[in-house]
Amino acid sequence: MLHRRFTLSLIALAGLLLGGLGMTARADYGITSARPLSDPLKGGIDQRLIGTWRTVIRGETYYFHIGAGNILGKLNWMELALVKPGKKKPKFYMRHFIGFPTIIGDNNYFNIGYTSKLIPQLRGAKPEEMIAAVDRYDIFQYKLVGDHLDILAPDQKFIRASIKAGKIKGKDAKADDTMENIIKFIKSVGQKMFPKKFRYTRVKDPESPGKKPAPAKPAKTKTPAKKPA
Repeated sequence: MLHRRFTLSLIALAGLLLGGLGMTARADYGITSARPLSDPLKGGIDQRLIGTWRTVIRGETYYFHIGAGNILGKLNWMELALVKPGKKKPKFYMRHFIGFPTIIGDNNYFNIGYTSKLIPQLRGAKPEEMIAAVDRYDIFQYKLVGDHLDILAPDQKFIRASIKAGKIKGKDAKADDTMENIIKFIKSVGQKMFPKKFRYTRVKDPESPGKKPAPAKPAKTKTPAKKPA
């Protein structure tokens, strides 16, 4: 499973939560764009997100791993892996992504790259080669609330209606407009574009099994000197 070319983009982040691994193109959430929301060569890493996040939907557990991108070399993007543990073989399923954040006003967005190659095959690639391997971007808004990571997914019906009305160029639920026009569109519609929220909780480092916390040591006090008789 790990060696097959993945066929889902980060829409799977919504799709896996909604309907399990049987994600179809008829999902109600997600927007695909031919271009990201900011210059990919100037992409950065949101250090607040680094770590592992967990959610449970319909009794199924999902983990969302976010790393600083040691595969990506000089390209300052993040690595993201969505993992669903399996009850039988295979032991788990994984979707591997790369991407970077964009800040628009007070809001944060993921630009998730859907690549024509497996992520490990891009190891050592130059930044320009890495970007050229991205076929399209999936865009999600995200918010960090304490130990919770909220992923806000775009409404495809809203996107389709907006494209049909000429508010943004594209086809179906895929935007194919300039970076400036996409940003302008997002600003104009606000949160109406992102109605669905998926909440993840940060997984904190567990203590070693069987390890008990060491008892607190009493404070050292000086014994008063005995007075001569």
